Amino acid sequence: MKKIGIIGAMEEEIRLLKAEMVNAEPIEYHGFVFYQGVLNEQEVVLVQSGIGKVNASVSVVLLVEHFSVDLIINTGSAGGLAPELKVGDLVIADGLIHHDVNLLAFGYEKGQMAGMPTIYQPDETKSQLAYQLANQKGQPVTIGLIASGDQFISDSQQIKKIIQAFPEVKAVEMESAAIAQAAYVLSTPFIIIRSISDKADESASMSFDEFILLAGRQSAELVLDILAHFD
Repeated sequence: MKKIGIIGAMEEEIRLLKAEMVNAEPIEYHGFVFYQGVLNEQEVVLVQSGIGKVNASVSVVLLVEHFSVDLIINTGSAGGLAPELKVGDLVIADGLIHHDVNLLAFGYEKGQMAGMPTIYQPDETKSQLAYQLANQKGQPVTIGLIASGDQFISDSQQIKKIIQAFPEVKAVEMESAAIAQAAYVLSTPFIIIRSISDKADESASMSFDEFILLAGRQSAELVLDILAHFD
């Protein structure tokens, strides 16, 4: 049986998963609390990484190097940029990019970190499984590009800049591109599942506070479905 690492930035994003775990053993390691146990008959290690790209990257390294996980699943909330997305809709990443990285002066593409791909590719088979399971349950779901940066997007002008740079982006948040980069460096497959908590505009902070529990639960429920369908 493979061991699966699950990352959520906030307590609201891992609450359901922690409650559903069997034989959950809390393990403190380098300032993080990892929960090792069983979810839907899968061996998992769950961690609340904290917000932001550095925290997310460190959690990936610890999951892979210390807990020897074989797959990373990132679950949580995001701000919706695509006009068709509504609060509670699911977004499955088919690519991840840093929207706050700019090394154009050195010949790299917008969003590309030195020596790294411009876009990080999740595990296609498992991402498609997530998309199909959401569809089968009638949940509104989109598959597409997610952009990450170390800022909470809550301004229409910021949205315009991100869309101008990355026209295909569906949603923005603060961790998944870093998780993808760390997983890429460590040759570990990953998938990213997000639920929309806000529209990343001037109402974003109020919407986020109101809907983070809904978004966290929607995303976590899909994670549970995916685990139930793994071999």
